[in-house]
Amino acid sequence: MFGAVTALNAAVAVSAVTANNIANVKTSGYKSNSVFLSELSTGGVKLSAIRPNNNQGSIIPTNVPSDIAVFGNGSEEDLLNTYSYAGKFAVDDFGNFRGPSGELLFTGAGGNVRLDNEGNLYSDGKLLGTITPAGAEGQEYEPTGFSILTGYMVSSNIDIADEIVNNIINKSFFEANAVMIRTSDEMLGTVINLKA
Repeated sequence: MFGAVTALNAAVAVSAVTANNIANVKTSGYKSNSVFLSELSTGGVKLSAIRPNNNQGSIIPTNVPSDIAVFGNGSEEDLLNTYSYAGKFAVDDFGNFRGPSGELLFTGAGGNVRLDNEGNLYSDGKLLGTITPAGAEGQEYEPTGFSILTGYMVSSNIDIADEIVNNIINKSFFEANAVMIRTSDEMLGTVINLKA
């Protein structure tokens, strides 16, 4: 019975992660998560890890010049050490170029802001700075092996068919363990009735 209870708890965790993935299928830049289960030494199952799938989603056009997608090595989350899942950069009312979370990236941006595919940010033709993906431990690396695409976003990397299949498998896993608990309960009831 202990093994079935731990399996039910693991199935609930898997279901929650799958539901979260499905709920974010339309969220730009969202990375799906995968659940890993492991066997307990006493019998049963436990949740051992939830890991993100870092495959890149599709590149989709937005026609907004301050939207940025990184194609190739690096990702839009790495731009200037910001965690910009959607890559929506913008100029505020005071002429500051800000990242998706409102973080200040460059000052002095005018109304006519343009990013080129090397990540150079221009304001009225004047170079303000360069946006480059960050390397390991926040260190910037040489801009090779990737392209910065302006006017594009990265879609989520969720494969809805995989998520539905995972959900069906998990449902069967949950139901099988629920039946095991129900059967164990009936057997205990029978034993108690025999003793009475």
